[in-house]
Amino acid sequence: MDRDRLLMEAGGRSKKEGERPAAYDRKSEIYQKALDLFAKDGYDATSMSVIAETLGMSKANLYYYCSSKENLLYQIHLNFLQKHIIPILDEMEKLPDPADRVVLFLRRCTLLNTSNRANRTLVHEAHRLDRSHRNEIALIWRRAYEAVRDSIKELQQSGRARKFNESFLTFMWFGAVFWVVYWFDYSRQVNAEELAEVIAQSFLNSLIPEAPDATRGVKKMHPK
Repeated sequence: MDRDRLLMEAGGRSKKEGERPAAYDRKSEIYQKALDLFAKDGYDATSMSVIAETLGMSKANLYYYCSSKENLLYQIHLNFLQKHIIPILDEMEKLPDPADRVVLFLRRCTLLNTSNRANRTLVHEAHRLDRSHRNEIALIWRRAYEAVRDSIKELQQSGRARKFNESFLTFMWFGAVFWVVYWFDYSRQVNAEELAEVIAQSFLNSLIPEAPDATRGVKKMHPK
């Protein structure tokens, strides 16, 4: 399956003429309500009947939008990637400096994961997806992994960064920004920006000795 088709499907987007914007809004509502229920009560304990009742729609109508609970989780995950992660990658890949690329990714993903505790469901329940759906999701995450890894490798090859295993470093920093969903205090949103800066600066200070001079302007990059 090619990337364009993936991006078109994410979030239920379609190129069919005459499709009403309201259809997109309804799907977004379904995704958010279902994700909140999964986060609150657990994936196993949340039935399609409960999701439909919470949305104020019939179960049959809910099945119009998704063929099963697994399919709904898949759509939610794909929509999340299309709406949040892919734009980060698109912007990241336009930056000429590899250090700025990694910092942008770390900061944006930290702010994203501290914005909604329900995001932990996407991390915790990804194994619920069937093989074909996992493969589609993995394709996008692979792009993210390679973007960070290649940026770190570019820094190392230029002599600006210490030469540790770039794959180990990439997974370590992925863990730093995505594991926050398990421990961040969501009642203290005021701390989100500071945490994003701590993670970004920790990356720079631990890997790039000359970080203050090499990455001027990093603090100017704020999430949209």
